[in-house]
Amino acid sequence: MSLKIKSLFLSTLLFVLSATASHAADSLKFSAAYIPEAPPGAQVLAGFMYIHNPSNQAIEITAVSSPNFDTVEMHLSKEVNGLAKMLAQKSLKIAANSTLALRSGSFHLMLIKPKQTMRDGDKALIKFFLSNNTSQELQIAVKKKAKKARIMKCAAGKCGGG
Repeated sequence: MSLKIKSLFLSTLLFVLSATASHAADSLKFSAAYIPEAPPGAQVLAGFMYIHNPSNQAIEITAVSSPNFDTVEMHLSKEVNGLAKMLAQKSLKIAANSTLALRSGSFHLMLIKPKQTMRDGDKALIKFFLSNNTSQELQIAVKKKAKKARIMKCAAGKCGGG
């Protein structure tokens, strides 16, 4: 190979690698994502997760969609004038090097009109559109709500038929 061709090849390779590294640095990291199983026929489900922004720039989620639901909205549960309200959000901003928790009673996804009943173990594809003109997809599993353990109180420290 001539020196010119080697130089062009190396320049192209470095450009591709730097573009890939730059995109990866601007990506969000998702963890503990789940959709609580709702009763059959429920028309609204919720999506919860942690969203981490490892980059040095704030990243904003500007829209969310899913082929599994008619609509996906970003919401904030908040007390307003003594009343609990769910406020639609136009976007969710994740500050640089920080994590945003989507959980019950706070920020969350509203998954409206499922195209089919979503049961424990099913997965929904969620697509996040970001302010840096990229998008990311995430598979989120539907999980049964954990049943609270029944605690037995025992008289005089004796339980059961012993």
